[in-house]
Amino acid sequence: MSNSRGSAWRKWDLHVHTPASLVHNYIGADPWEAFLQGLEALPEEFKVIGVNDYLFLDGYRRILKEKKGGRLTNIELFLPVLELRLDKFGGSKNHLSRVNYHILFSNDLTPETIEHQFINALSSKYTLSPMYSNLTSKWAGVPNRQGLEDLGQAIIESVPEQERHKFNAPLIEGFNNLCLSLDSIQTLLNSTYFQGKQ
Repeated sequence: MSNSRGSAWRKWDLHVHTPASLVHNYIGADPWEAFLQGLEALPEEFKVIGVNDYLFLDGYRRILKEKKGGRLTNIELFLPVLELRLDKFGGSKNHLSRVNYHILFSNDLTPETIEHQFINALSSKYTLSPMYSNLTSKWAGVPNRQGLEDLGQAIIESVPEQERHKFNAPLIEGFNNLCLSLDSIQTLLNSTYFQGKQ
């Protein structure tokens, strides 16, 4: 992003969910083309996008592939962002919600490094939502898609059958109930892999 004129104002959006995100509002069987066209149609002052698909990097990988293939030339930089749920609550006395923690990683890190050295290392540091804490002996795994589906299925099966229709798909339930401590996240971010790159 060199600029011979001196200062230049650019817009950055560091919280963009793709159609690969666990939760998104894109419609259609394959909304990727419309999503990519939307990015390509952004006003020219948009130059940096943070790709935030919660705990996964599939959308970020797809964006990098599309850019390498010649698309998205209007955006100068895409950054990987992870959004995790902490074991803390915030809000008001009448409306508490879990605190989300966003980690903005350097584009110098490969998705594989982030997955292997950060996401997979979260496996032994999880805390379930208090209402499902009795499941800790039934699930201990890496927070990947299969692990979260298994956790979500265990949660759904822990309630009476007539209540199960109120739950989301196992993957979403697993993700929604995986809460992490800030200390465990910060410990991982202090590793040599991430110093100065987040």
